[in-house]
Amino acid sequence: MTPETWKKAKPLLERALKHQNTHTIDNVKEAIIQNKAQLWCGEKSVIVTEILQHPAKAECRIWLAAGNKEELVSVMLKDVESWAKGGGCRNISIVGRKGWMRVLKDYYQPHTVLEKELR
Repeated sequence: MTPETWKKAKPLLERALKHQNTHTIDNVKEAIIQNKAQLWCGEKSVIVTEILQHPAKAECRIWLAAGNKEELVSVMLKDVESWAKGGGCRNISIVGRKGWMRVLKDYYQPHTVLEKELR
């Protein structure tokens, strides 16, 4: 990852990170540097993926996405899907807001995740 790539991606990633409370921008950058996550940059968008290696299969998880919705869905998602399939992943999961269900018609919701903050 070049400094120019990070400079372009960082503001978009910070927007996506506002919708969660598990990672900071520094955590994301470190995961990418350590090759634990993959950074995908479009013209106006960014995606971060990670490969989850389960005992019976590999899964590509889209962890963060922000930017131009049309570019994310029509251009970048196809590239990620092709890359994941070529890398032996058996499925892609998307961790995101419920609104993505309206856009990604060929994806399904296999379960609901509920969360409670313990204080």
